Amino acid sequence: MDKKYINSFVEAISQVFLNLGFEEISSGSICVKDSFTCGYNLTIIIGLSGDIKGNVAISMSYETARKIVSIMMLGMEVSEIDEISVSALGEMTNMVCGQAVNILSSSNLFIKITPPTIIHGEKIKAIISQIETSVVAINSSLGTFELNLGFEI
Repeated sequence: MDKKYINSFVEAISQVFLNLGFEEISSGSICVKDSFTCGYNLTIIIGLSGDIKGNVAISMSYETARKIVSIMMLGMEVSEIDEISVSALGEMTNMVCGQAVNILSSSNLFIKITPPTIIHGEKIKAIISQIETSVVAINSSLGTFELNLGFEI
């Protein structure tokens, strides 16, 4: 996958997290998987159509999810992942994808995004598609999570 696509989404995560009041984040290693699979407790998926077709997923542990939602709720302690937490994480991912699409539009790419789909549970593995997927580890003081990008370009 062209690094400009990966970098656009990593930049979007950094911008959105900074706007939401998070500390800086850093991207870790990038790996490639044969299929679009996520193995954390919670995965938020957004589809892309237009000049880029495919899926974006942010996947994390419940512990990281609770910490992220707590910051989004202005410091309120979040002890469990409930409907409000899931909604907040879906909106965060929507904001990331919207920002990435905005960044990519400067390259004359027209991309639409779908509303987020959230999958969560204990010991779950989501198999989203059989397309080669680039995975970026995103590191923060709140925990590590994955950015999964599976595109047909």
